[in-house]
Amino acid sequence: MSRSYKIALILKSRSSLAVYTDLSSLSDRELEEHVRSMVRRMRANESHVIARMVLRQPTFSLN
Repeated sequence: MSRSYKIALILKSRSSLAVYTDLSSLSDRELEEHVRSMVRRMRANESHVIARMVLRQPTFSLN
């Protein structure tokens, strides 16, 4: 991922890091650590929901 993509990803997320820190001043290593921890939290938060999802036959709606 490019540096600008990582910054955009953090800004679009609900991370409080974007509020308190100037993201352009972070080193590449710090930026990478924040993105990895954000992705790790996202996976952990959604895994229990995905595991309990019921698979249904595909349908469509005319709304």
